[in-house]
Amino acid sequence: DSKAQMRSSPQLVLGLLAPLLLAFDVPVQPDPDTHRDLPTEPHHSMHTPMDQSRVYWFWGGSTVVAKRQVRLTPATADRRGFLWNDYPLEAPNWEVEFDFKCHSKPHFGGDGFAFWILDSSDDPVLKSEPDSLTGPLFGLKETFKGIGLVFDTYDNDGDRKNPGIFVLDNSDGGKFVGNHDNDYSNDMYKKTPDGYRNPEFSCQADYRNTKDAVRVLVRFLHKQLHVYIDTRDGQGWRVCLAVAFERDFFNHHMAFTAITGQVADVHELTSVSTRYLDDSEADFDDYLLMHAEGTNRRSGFTQLLWVVCMLAGLVLNIMCGMEIYKFHDYSSSGINSTLIADNLKFYAWPHTILHFTISGLLLLLGAWFGVIINLPIVGYKAWAIQKNKLHLDANSVGAEAKIHSGSLLSYPNRLYIMMGFYAVTQIYILMRLSS
Repeated sequence: DSKAQMRSSPQLVLGLLAPLLLAFDVPVQPDPDTHRDLPTEPHHSMHTPMDQSRVYWFWGGSTVVAKRQVRLTPATADRRGFLWNDYPLEAPNWEVEFDFKCHSKPHFGGDGFAFWILDSSDDPVLKSEPDSLTGPLFGLKETFKGIGLVFDTYDNDGDRKNPGIFVLDNSDGGKFVGNHDNDYSNDMYKKTPDGYRNPEFSCQADYRNTKDAVRVLVRFLHKQLHVYIDTRDGQGWRVCLAVAFERDFFNHHMAFTAITGQVADVHELTSVSTRYLDDSEADFDDYLLMHAEGTNRRSGFTQLLWVVCMLAGLVLNIMCGMEIYKFHDYSSSGINSTLIADNLKFYAWPHTILHFTISGLLLLLGAWFGVIINLPIVGYKAWAIQKNKLHLDANSVGAEAKIHSGSLLSYPNRLYIMMGFYAVTQIYILMRLSS
């Protein structure tokens, strides 16, 4: 019957618009952490309880291995600590994901820590001095042979580019001479991969005093080192840097070091996971992630606008539902058309103002699908205001509503169609909020 057809109108509208909604796909941030299905190499990894993995590692200086973390330095001045992996990397392609915490009470800290890939000639187990690996270079000796991913916390030159992350290379094993006073800005390894879009050989990241441990993913594949970081700020992984080498680091050892100066941070590792990668693995497209960072990351104000939009949409859907319910309730009670119109006049302006507000917010946010889907309703309401037909009269709700009101649709059918559009808009807003 006609009532059944009217009740099915929202489902009809949703069914017709669903393909359109899917066509305006909300971008999803790609994830560089694509190898979780591969097994971790236990002799290169550490997980809670951390002390059970110590048979694969050698440590010294201020380092303490406990059940929940490996503390490289305490928040005490002039400390150096290291953690050396006894087993060499047995594959040319690999990735290491580690979680760390860097914290202390002052708002500034230091000095920093590093993740190293070192030649076996640096093996401290083979040295007469157990702390032979330690030195002034972020906790490492200056005569190392290999490369290091450095997390330079303290801002020595005052240019406000710290905490900074970059790579140091000392493949010949001679004494590394770098300028600590300018935060090694002239000593960083700067060879980015050929054809790499938006090349970056360093990055900044606010990794100090975070609530949760910061995640770092270091991937060495096809002689390219890519670094990603997640500071647990709700934004997920972001690209840090990418550099290219002319060799691989097969048979090299992993190590972690840290150092404190006059200012001091606690440096702790809470997890280390290493996976070997096959040479047939495809390179992850960093540009996709960098593009997603630019398009998906929202300022606090923008996020607030989306939340306001969502709440206003919720109220609008409830209001429209109440209007439909009250119309059918009044109609089934035998109330005449004049009284029905009088009772429903209250909803006209709040309904319209809410809808215009949501449409304006969507326009401000650049949410073009939301704007386009609401244009017909905005146009109709603007016409109704101009013709002074926004308020209901008896002819608009009676049995001959379509004839007397001059409209192609009766009042309840218009409500059903509008509610369908509102529901699609609300789904779209929720999708954007969750993306």
